[in-house]
Amino acid sequence: MSEPVSFSGFSMPDLRGKVALVTGSSLGIGAAVAKAFGAQGMKVVVHYNRSAAPAAQVAEAIEANGGQAMLVGADVRDTSAIARCVDEALQRFGRIDVLVNNAGSLVRRALLQEQSDELFEEVMQINARSAMTFTRTVVSAMRERQQGGSIINVTSMAARNGGGPGSSMYAGSKGFVSTVTRALARELVHDRIRVN
Repeated sequence: MSEPVSFSGFSMPDLRGKVALVTGSSLGIGAAVAKAFGAQGMKVVVHYNRSAAPAAQVAEAIEANGGQAMLVGADVRDTSAIARCVDEALQRFGRIDVLVNNAGSLVRRALLQEQSDELFEEVMQINARSAMTFTRTVVSAMRERQQGGSIINVTSMAARNGGGPGSSMYAGSKGFVSTVTRALARELVHDRIRVN
């Protein structure tokens, strides 16, 4: 068991050398999470879709702070692209200890009468199905190693309060992620995989 690292009275396990895959980590919350992991000496898989240049800057920042980083581009609406992303991470680093399902998008605001089946599918693919697919794929690798792991799902206040006008589909997709997080926490506890 590794010794804890203390930060201003807060103690956490040593993360050095562990591997994290952070989806949607080229910008915003995902970029901040990826950089924070890197600052702890983690190996970080920086995932992006269209924002290759900002993703490269995140990877550079991680390496400048003593971590290791790799870039993986993948459209989270594509199940085969997700499988490739995880496979590339495993080939490079040999394992994944932490998965952060951060990728997501409102896509666009649409009031009820403006919504279409196509928009519904896109919102659900990006926010809900991608998190399930990444989780299912990574959990298989975690189970194979039998060392446990951690899944962190990023949702939204909209999941609890319904969001603003025109965001009902986004709020629903994030509500799905919040609910499934609780279900998977119970399902995967026996594998020593935490889901938060």
